[in-house]
Formats: sequence, structure tokens, C-alpha cells
Amino acid sequence: MLSFYVIVPDPEFSQLVVSALSRPLDLGTLYNVRNDKLVAGFSLWKTEDIQSKTRVSPQPNTRFQVSMSESLSEKTSLLDVSASVKASFLCGLVEVGGSAKYLNQKTSSSRQCSVTLGYHVNTEVKELMISELETPKPELFAMTDATHVVTQVLYGADAFMEFQEMASDDSKKQEIQGNLTVMIKKIPTIEISGDGSLNMDDQDKKKVKNCSCKFNGDFYLKDLPSTFEEAVKVYKELPSLLGEKGEKAVPVKVWLYPLSKLSNTESKLKRMITDTLVSQLEKVMDEFHQAEVRTNDLLKSSKEIRAKDIVRKLKTFQNSLRFFTAQFLRKMSVLIPAIRGGNMEETALRDLLKSRDASGFSGKEMEQWLDGKETEINIVTMNIKAIPDYMIKAEGHELDTFLMDPKVKDAFVFSFTSLRYEEPYLKNISQAVENFKSGSTSRTPEQDPTQEVPWYKRQDVNENLRSSRKVFESAPFKKVISFIPDPERPGAAVRWYHESALKEPHVTSLPLQQLACKLTLDPDTAHLNVSVSGRKVTWVQEPQPYPNPISQKRFDYWWQVLSKEPLVGRCYWESRQHHLSYLDGGGGGSDDGSGGIAGNYAPSLSSALAALRTLCSRRSPNSDIA
Repeated sequence: MLSFYVIVPDPEFSQLVVSALSRPLDLGTLYNVRNDKLVAGFSLWKTEDIQSKTRVSPQPNTRFQVSMSESLSEKTSLLDVSASVKASFLCGLVEVGGSAKYLNQKTSSSRQCSVTLGYHVNTEVKELMISELETPKPELFAMTDATHVVTQVLYGADAFMEFQEMASDDSKKQEIQGNLTVMIKKIPTIEISGDGSLNMDDQDKKKVKNCSCKFNGDFYLKDLPSTFEEAVKVYKELPSLLGEKGEKAVPVKVWLYPLSKLSNTESKLKRMITDTLVSQLEKVMDEFHQAEVRTNDLLKSSKEIRAKDIVRKLKTFQNSLRFFTAQFLRKMSVLIPAIRGGNMEETALRDLLKSRDASGFSGKEMEQWLDGKETEINIVTMNIKAIPDYMIKAEGHELDTFLMDPKVKDAFVFSFTSLRYEEPYLKNISQAVENFKSGSTSRTPEQDPTQEVPWYKRQDVNENLRSSRKVFESAPFKKVISFIPDPERPGAAVRWYHESALKEPHVTSLPLQQLACKLTLDPDTAHLNVSVSGRKVTWVQEPQPYPNPISQKRFDYWWQVLSKEPLVGRCYWESRQHHLSYLDGGGGGSDDGSGGIAGNYAPSLSSALAALRTLCSRRSPNSDIA
């Protein structure tokens, strides 16, 4: 239940208008405006006296609203909450219920699209003829901390249906919000057929296929709607849920009469918080929430790419922000009633806002730091997507376990090397939280974006990323992406591991004698002395028989291993060779000596000993082929 009030300008009759929003604010209820709470269990008049002096006037009215509903200011505007009561709600003085629970619904992602349908109905007004009641005894006023009494009530009910859909990216958000707005405005005109289905064309059904609905209202529903179709059906039922004569209506708005006018005593309500100051408080809370939402999005993205260093920093920021927000609201909850009661000046609340600006949690500083984290995540993500055939292993036990696997003989690790570094901003806000908790007013140094150049803006980083990516893509071994710090190679580095041991931390090119490509053997020509795995060629004493009919690609006697693939790039190998077969019709030949062949000989060596895609190792005939 939430309330809002507006001071009537007549100084002789300082009556307040309060939006009840489901709280039991009936005629004669006492109310404390300083903390926006009703005073239960105490009354100035007997119930029968109140009933006998009540005048009832019909006031039927129904309104329909559609509004964007992602920020707190948008929600309070839809609820018609005054500037003054926002402060009470923000700092937790007011516990909302019924339709006002809508204020507690917050977006968790910046990609979340929200549009709200607001349904408002009024039925009647009840007015307490206070001038005809006996004046309460003076001692009664001393027994309560109330400042006002309810003398008029507008009955009715409110309902809010918030429709939400998640956009795949920011570019789709506006389109989705537009579609939701159009469809929600159509709800009053959508008809329900006899079988209970909605009369909607396929295009309209497509627009709301993926949206969900959350309901908050002063109506009793057996089942809450969760889809657009269910929401339409509930909307059609709302008028009947108030009862035939509106007997199920609840207080919607109340008028408060100051007790000081009844007792001829000094008012306990000294002043109200100015609208300008409340607007500043609302902006601060919106900035806190937007920072929280953005952090959630960045945490999700950084977890997807397994960037533990970024995740750790984002969680540190999030924890500090949440703690600071809680302390900020706690101080607000103390200052606001004290200011309204005249025990403190409004400057105390202004000082609180200044302390926030000096803490490192200003909107500008939070946005600047989160921009940097988003840039880091985008750079890492783009480079990962540019690399084919990879797996991601987080630094630590996950990467170590992979490298220790007996099946992994050699592995190349593409490491992002510059994500682990100290950030003064995180230290500053951590200190600010402690200062704020203790009441210290020492200012946290504001971050200077030019103070230190981010790693991704260094001139050598982009070149390191490109060259490392090129080497990594050509690697013949297992390919793993990880995040191992290395200040000597900012941006990225390729690391070569052999049997779990680091052989080379900065691979800038593929060494000829250490790296080899797998053979792709042609089953039509390969001899049976090639192992089943296709990774070992063994010399035998006796020739192997040929299948019938003998392939024209084979020699009549000599052992041979031929490849399906032509040689590409610059190739090198050394082995003992006996006869070569040429697919281009060149026939066979022999070379009984050992020697090296270098150069791009793809046309004539397309069916030679092995098709090595780029580089081949120096091997003996009996060795394993990696």
C-alpha cells in the first residue's frame, strides 16, 4: 500500500490528499504524515458515531492507461505518486501492497522490454461530516503520534498488468516495445470467441507470442495471468470483480484533516520535503538501479566467455553498490521524518546527496567504469568469435586438468593476457562504503579517464591480438582459449604446452621441426601397414598384397602412403622415399636417398608421402605422425 499527498494551498485548512492504494484508510482512521503510516487501534470517535455522520455520493469512473515502465520515475508517474511521498517509498518508510506492489517490480536486464496497462475504476465517495461530530477531549490527542485523521474516502480499485519481453539485443528493443504498446492498446477491443480463444489475426498473435504478464491489483483473482491471452481474459472480467453494487471496492484516495485544527494545538507536521529535492533522490535511485541492471548484463556476458577476472571485478562493484545503496536508504529513512517533524533542516538531506556524489557512486563515475568493462568484454568476445574450432578453459584447475589429460600431448593456448590488473576505482568505492558507514565525510578521489590508458588502447595490443590469432588458427594441435596474465605480451599471447609442460610462452610463428599436421590417408592407395588410427607408418620386411582389381594409382610392388589433399603453402619434410606416384599422369619414380624438399610443389606432389597442410615435421619412417 502506498500513499501520496499534495498540500492544499489554503493556510487555514492544511488538508492533504492521500492516494491509499489498498491500505485500510477508512473514515476516522488516524494517520501520521511524518512517516506515512496509519495509526491502528486508536480512534477519536465511536464507530456508530462515524457511521451516522457519513455522507455517500456515487462517483463512477473508469480509466485505461498504457505506459513504458522500466524506470522508477515511469512507474511512480503511472501510479500518480506525488513528489513528496516518493521519498517515503524510496527509503522504505512505506510498505506497499495490492496494486502498489507494482512499484517493487524492477527490470533485471537492459534488454528487458516492459509496457504496462493501468486500469483504474472509481465507484463512490464517503465523507465524514466532521463539523457535526463532538470535539474529542484534549487528552486523546496527547495519546497518539498521529498528525491527521481521514475525513473523506474515494472508493474503487486499481490494476496493473506489466507485459515483458526480452530483446536479443538493443536494436530490437524499440521494435518490441512498439509492438507491445500497439497490442496492449487493442486489449479493450479484442473479442473472445465461444470456445474461449481470442479473435486475433496471425500477425497480432506473432507480436505477443513471446511476452509474459505480471499482475498487481486490488482485485481478487483465482489465477494470475502470465500470458497475453490470459491477461485479455482477466481484463474483461475486472468490472464484475467489484461486485454488483461495488461492495468489493477498496479505498483509492483519502482526504486527511489536520488534528491541530481539532485541538487548537501546534501541528506536529512542520514542513514537507521540496519537490526538487525529492526529484534528485529519485534520480539517484534510478541511477543505482540502472547500474545494477547493467552489471547483471555484463556479469552474464563475462561468465559466458569464462573471463573470471572480469567477473570478480564486477561482483566487487556490485557488492559495494548494494551495500552503499542500503546505507544511503537507511540514512534517508532517519532524515525524512526528522525534517518533517521539524527536528532537522532540509540541508541535512542535501548533504546526504553531496556525500553520494563524493563517494565514487555518482552516475557519471559508475557509467564510466562500466563502459570500460563492457569494452573489455566486447573485445574478448569478438576475438573469440573470429577463431574457429576452439574450446574455452578457465585459468586454474579447469585448464590444468585439461593439459594433464594423457590424451593431450600438445596444446596451443590462446591467452588474453591483460585482464588482471589493479583498479583504483574499486579500491576507492570500497573505502567510500566504509567511510559512509562510519559517517566520515572524506571525499573519494574522482576517477580521471586520462590518468591511465586502458590496456586495449595501447598501440601494440591490436597487433598482438591479430598476430596471436593468426598463429593460433594455423596450429595443428588442440586449441584452447584461456585468460593467463602476461605483462610481457599485452593483449594476447599463444602458449605451447607439450605433455602439460609449458614449452613456449610466446609463440609468434610455427617452428618447422617441432610442429606437424595430421595425415589424411587415401584408402584407395594406402598400404595395410598403416595403423588403424592413421598416425603411424611401419616398415615391414615383406611386401603387402594388393587388392583386386589393382588400382591404377598403385605401384606394382613398393609401399606407399598417399594423401587425398594437395600440398599448400611452403612445405618441408625429410624421409626415405621409394617411388612416387603422380595423379597428373607423370608416372612413378624412385629416390633411395634421404633428403629435404622445400617449396610450393603442390601440382606435382599432390599424391606424395603425406599431404601436410602448411608445415611438416622432420620424421623418421618409423616415427609417430602427430
